[in-house]
Amino acid sequence: MIDENDPSGRDSHVWISTAWNDAVGVTPMTRREYERHWRAGQPKEIGEKYSELLERTYNKVPKGEVLVSEEIGDVWYYGSQDGNPAPNFMNGGGLPVLSDSAKTVLEQFDLGETYFHLIRLQAPAGHATTDEPYYILNVCNKRSMGNYLALGPEGDLTAPLNNRYGKRFTPRSGWEHKLVVAPEALGGPDIWIDQKTPRIFFLSERLVSALKAAGVDDGWGLVRCPVGVL
Repeated sequence: MIDENDPSGRDSHVWISTAWNDAVGVTPMTRREYERHWRAGQPKEIGEKYSELLERTYNKVPKGEVLVSEEIGDVWYYGSQDGNPAPNFMNGGGLPVLSDSAKTVLEQFDLGETYFHLIRLQAPAGHATTDEPYYILNVCNKRSMGNYLALGPEGDLTAPLNNRYGKRFTPRSGWEHKLVVAPEALGGPDIWIDQKTPRIFFLSERLVSALKAAGVDDGWGLVRCPVGVL
């Protein structure tokens, strides 16, 4: 949607994917090498190696750093207990995971430095899964959302940003709709992250419109976010 009163022709809003920031919505998923039963049969040094790999992977993705093959793995355990199909986007055990159908839509847009790391979902016995390929979504485009200090002081329970550590902010789950993106953040690829507000994705209006039109916007936890200066 273009603001007709804005001579620059910029979008008047963007979208935020909140699913990655929602601990309640985490989909049970684990890489085979991180599964405790697998590690139990391995030498101690192997178990320690994969514990370190897991921590490194979870730290790199929110920072927009590119994963390497060792950090990705090829088999991940996932299974739906209720028999419903996996959503097109999910917080897979703390990592953003994307379906092949949604990936096809994203690839029609300017993705800049965005990487799709293929994983194979394997369901435990008695659990439903899917044959569709899934990917860890590794977005390395970085832009500043801005407005950090104006969004409320640390400790204010009504503020959408919380837990400020030096120069890092954490979005409060469920309050993402109160964020406001600075106009300067709109130039560039259609999906990006802000290292100061980790664990959420920012998406352009045109990209979200395409996801909705294709019916692959489920699981993203999309909320509309206005553009402006506070």
